[in-house]
Amino acid sequence: MKVISIFGGTGFVGAELIGQLIKMPVEIRLFTRKKNNAAHLKISPNLKLFELSSKKNLQVNLDGTDVIINLVGILHEKRNTKFSMVHEDFVLNIIDSAIKKNIKRLIHVSALGTNKKAKSRYLSSKYKTENLIKKEYKTYDWTIMCPSIVFGTNDKFINLFKKIIKFLPIIFLVSPKAKFQPIHVEDLVDIIILSINNKKTYKKVLNLGGPQKFTFIEIIKLISFCYKKRNIIIGLNKAMSYLFVGILQLSPVKLITTDNLKSMETDNTVKVNDAYKFKTALKDLKTYLINYKEK
Repeated sequence: MKVISIFGGTGFVGAELIGQLIKMPVEIRLFTRKKNNAAHLKISPNLKLFELSSKKNLQVNLDGTDVIINLVGILHEKRNTKFSMVHEDFVLNIIDSAIKKNIKRLIHVSALGTNKKAKSRYLSSKYKTENLIKKEYKTYDWTIMCPSIVFGTNDKFINLFKKIIKFLPIIFLVSPKAKFQPIHVEDLVDIIILSINNKKTYKKVLNLGGPQKFTFIEIIKLISFCYKKRNIIIGLNKAMSYLFVGILQLSPVKLITTDNLKSMETDNTVKVNDAYKFKTALKDLKTYLINYKEK
């Protein structure tokens, strides 16, 4: 039985991935900081939970693993939680442990828009992490997946704006011309699973998007239309966007940061959509919103 070790599996994408993998003849090892974080996942005899406590503990529990899937990532930094710690340092620990245990397959989920000259710390950190994998794990079979924003029943992006549209008649929208190519979580998870044994994906970076490209304001208008709301949506220019977000950052709840705005200045779309190498049809955002809207 193939053993698949997953990091970041308690989040939105991870929960969907595990939900599909538990139907297959594999052993799943889910590594998490706290086992309570996995309370919402489906219980299955082929799912084992491990708490991350030390590097030594990590290596011991990875023993016998065939495939590592890393979904760990953050959008906002905190005082004691920096992008470099969560992305770069953590992946280095995984790679070091994988090499010592001779684990030859690694699938890492990154993000679209990463580049050396990225203005945002988030995209810069993701870029550095990708390079670490290519350099430190170069003799093994890595695959890096770079999806656009991911939507689905429990996502934090579309669902956030569903609530905003429902309760606010007037919406001041930052970076309205930012471009996205939303991919459905089921499509992304299918691609991850199909890649596990696909040698054509070895040492490849896959850019993944959905079937349609949208500006930010088009997404908000689409949500408003599908929910039969008549919101007044006011797009803010660059200066006003940064001023507005600067004010929002004073709140203890971080909905958006100036670093997020810098990320949005880089198009979150693909020139060649590698998702179609795995699936002939992809779920589109409009159909999803119509079919899954709140009653």
